[in-house]
This record gives sequence, structure tokens and C-alpha cells, in this order.
Amino acid sequence: MEPQKKNKPNSLVIILFALIVLMIIIYFILVMFFPAVFESMNTGDIQPVPNK
Repeated sequence: MEPQKKNKPNSLVIILFALIVLMIIIYFILVMFFPAVFESMNTGDIQPVPNK
């Protein structure tokens, strides 16, 4: 019986996945400690359409 090869993902895929996870974690840390930064951001609120 020959040994089975491990199916390892590409290192670039691992790095990209880790970066996405880190960005999400950093976002939540920033929201907890600096909420004023995110209060001034535009959230895309619905605005009334002017009648023409």
C-alpha cells in the first residue's frame, strides 16, 4: 500500500483567507474602541424622491 498524499490548499489561498479573517477581527475591535469613527459614515439611508 502506498501512502496517501495530503490534499493541501495553495499557500496563497491560506494567506488570503487569513487576511479576510484578520480584517473582520480588526473591524470589530475598531468599532468597540472607536465608535465615533463609524458614526459619521454614510449608511445609505433612504431619501425621499422629489416630485417633478
